[in-house]
Amino acid sequence: MITVAVDRRDAPAVAPVRRRWLYWLPLAGILVAQALLSARLIPGSYASGDEGRYIYAGHQLIYELWHGGGSPYYETYFSGAPVIYPVLAAIADSVGGLTAACLMSTVFMLITTLVLFLVTRDLFGYWSGILAAGLFAGLGLTQDLGALATYDAMSLMLISIGAYCAVRTGASRGGEVSRWLLAIPMVLFLANATKYMTIIFDPVVIALAALQVSSWSGRATAGQTPARRAALKAMAKRVTALGLAVVTLDSIFLFVAGGAYLHGLMFSTLARKSGSSAVFAAVKVANPVIVGDTWKWIGPILAAALLALAVAFLTRADLKTTATIALLIVAGLIVTLEGLHLHTVESMRKHDDFSAWFACAATGSVAARLQLRPLLSRIAPVVIGLAVAVSGFHYSETARSTFEAGGSATTLQIASALRPYLMLPHGRFLIGGLANEQLVLIDSLKMHWYQLADDLYIKYPIPGHGGDSHGQAMGPACFRLRPGCMYLEGVAGYRAAIAAHWFDLISMWGGHGIRQDAEIVQAVEHTPGYVLIAIISGAPTWIYAPAYRQRA
Repeated sequence: MITVAVDRRDAPAVAPVRRRWLYWLPLAGILVAQALLSARLIPGSYASGDEGRYIYAGHQLIYELWHGGGSPYYETYFSGAPVIYPVLAAIADSVGGLTAACLMSTVFMLITTLVLFLVTRDLFGYWSGILAAGLFAGLGLTQDLGALATYDAMSLMLISIGAYCAVRTGASRGGEVSRWLLAIPMVLFLANATKYMTIIFDPVVIALAALQVSSWSGRATAGQTPARRAALKAMAKRVTALGLAVVTLDSIFLFVAGGAYLHGLMFSTLARKSGSSAVFAAVKVANPVIVGDTWKWIGPILAAALLALAVAFLTRADLKTTATIALLIVAGLIVTLEGLHLHTVESMRKHDDFSAWFACAATGSVAARLQLRPLLSRIAPVVIGLAVAVSGFHYSETARSTFEAGGSATTLQIASALRPYLMLPHGRFLIGGLANEQLVLIDSLKMHWYQLADDLYIKYPIPGHGGDSHGQAMGPACFRLRPGCMYLEGVAGYRAAIAAHWFDLISMWGGHGIRQDAEIVQAVEHTPGYVLIAIISGAPTWIYAPAYRQRA
């Protein structure tokens, strides 16, 4: 008999490669579906109010960096550091317009879903990760954030990466644990700077890292008491160290950046007044409305997460698993609880998706319980696939009702009407509310920040008192004319600016309906030289006629 030696060193590679493709195939399908569902919402060239404001601000900050000319001080009222996301959005806008900025958000949200899969897989298993990713990708709010050129997608991605670093501290060994622990404060700091609201999730990520201390994960027994105590001490040390590191980094940032950033943080996040707006007093929203909105957007996900916690108790899951699910559920309720505290639903349709990310991870843990039963383990992929499909079909329709649409017929009408007047070289324009940057972005007008004002804030340089329109001359600003004041703010500022014909065009379209709006209208109507040219949706628009006759 002749024996032929066959070299089989390459043969085993075929099956693993095939299994690797099968392993990632369900997640790839989820990500493709999410991308397509978000892409259908991208409005093209018509930015929403927030998108227009952030992209416009980014362009102004880039211009200031290269050419100087004074600072618009966006940091005093933006809800995130203007030098991070707005600058990135402006760069994307320069490359491919609003669509490119929106697609950047789509990429951020795809990464967020991928990281959710990795986190849930490491915590509870493969099919848990698939279930969590599928449920999250199907949410209308997730699709919204993937189509909006705002802070939210980037900041949620960073929070999710922070959570992944926290989970990796339990799956790594030796020096790797230290590297993951060092990464957590850095990632959380970047998330906090991108959008200040993410601070409320820092304790969740830090607690998640503490739960990864492996020696306490078993069920409680008398013999384990010393080890359990040692583990609790290790957890306390980890929470303390990570908490101090994040606070230190945030504090250094505020110290270096200056008081304007601290004012913006307090104004937009930490010292928010109750009501539906951080800008002006408003009617408080009733608690049933807040709870109802949360239920409509992510309610079934939260209910499923609570069911997952009950299943963990009933199946006597280990303490670490149960505590992790409970922590994720707490994170899933944070935004709603904050809304109830502030009596507001403002931005909840964006922020609820942050909570949903954690709630989906908790819900995914149910798949791990299914694997404990032989019969259920065989049908688990089918059950998970159906759950993802049903949830995605339901919530993808919700996305159409919660998405912050860009241009409307009225927006385009007012943009067309104002376009010739906004082309005035070196002109100054007052356009109410968020509509100012939106209209400028629609027409791609090269207009500097100091040429544009809204109905919320004005800093008018008093003639002969040393102030300037670019804000380069530092000095006191007052709400009424007093000795020593260089600038006027509030109603007095609008009245003085209008009386001096400071603005060449004043349009109240998009105004907030606050007291200052009525004062502006009254001042214009009693100032000679302003001519009413249009009334659109009940909002008047005037021009200072001599300025345009001189350019004719």
